Amino acid sequence: MLKKVLYAIVIFIVTFVAVGLFLPRYVHVERSIAIDRPAATVFTILNSYRNFLAWSPWSARDPDARYELSGPAAGVGARLSWSGDPRLVGSGWQEIVTSEPYRRVAMRLDFEQQGTAESYFSMETSGQGVHLTWGFDTDLLAGQSIYGGLLARYFGLFFDRWIGVEYENGLARLKAFAESLPAADFANLDVAIVGAEPHDILFVRIDDLPDSMDFETRLATAYREIFGIMAAQGIEMAGQPLTITRAEGEGFSLEVAVPVLLADSGPTGLVRVGRSPGGRAVRVAHRGPQAGLGLTYEKLAAWMAAHGLEEGRVSWEEYVSDPAETPPSDLLTHVYVLLDDAA
Repeated sequence: MLKKVLYAIVIFIVTFVAVGLFLPRYVHVERSIAIDRPAATVFTILNSYRNFLAWSPWSARDPDARYELSGPAAGVGARLSWSGDPRLVGSGWQEIVTSEPYRRVAMRLDFEQQGTAESYFSMETSGQGVHLTWGFDTDLLAGQSIYGGLLARYFGLFFDRWIGVEYENGLARLKAFAESLPAADFANLDVAIVGAEPHDILFVRIDDLPDSMDFETRLATAYREIFGIMAAQGIEMAGQPLTITRAEGEGFSLEVAVPVLLADSGPTGLVRVGRSPGGRAVRVAHRGPQAGLGLTYEKLAAWMAAHGLEEGRVSWEEYVSDPAETPPSDLLTHVYVLLDDAA
């Protein structure tokens, strides 16, 4: 009887090893989903770890896990490290190693004692949205002993089920998060984050904003008043004309302004002395007629939402081109939005 048991054990071990040697060494898992948002929005979310916890399938599993961002804010080198309950999320890090705008983001993952892997997101435009694929690849034998490698090959048989479920959950959460953001496509937006310097200005405040036709007249009248004061008092212009919008309570006010080098004497009448906004701001270059600014603002709102940036209570337009000397199609207007964290 004992001899039969020993034979059975030997046969099991030999079979276990023989079968294990022929099991796949490499594991590939992928899942896909359709997201009703432009590729620029989806790419921006995935090209940074700023919004990772908003859609990650693992973020709710261990609420006490600690996460740390390092490296650049986005793109190649951006890294997320985590440390949590070994039974839930464990510890490790992932780093972006490939960043191809609006097409692909790839990451290197290190799960410490559990090995390493590669992961990627690939995007294909589909109508007004994107077809997104999330893939996972790993070498089961990397860093493993002979026995550990055999066990890893067997565990590899379950990877598609285990990881696939997590990826399906993550893609569903990502879809919900992306589709909660504005839908404008900002792929061609000329945008940058800058440090805006405040300047002395002369301005006329407009509290009762009229309709669009009357607004143009009010704007022109305000600039005439400002430039009249400047000419009368010898005040020099120090920058391009501005319109500054300030949120106040439930409403907002508009300041028609010109940066100046102030003289000793002050303005009179409706023209006041003030300071232009300053601090960290998003700047967009709008090229073309002023009538197209509405679409630029929509794209900017979508860009800021995808980057996780909060809009402050002040925005302004800087009219770089003189409309009297520049064709409408060539007009350049800089749109600034002060960020919520700006001083």
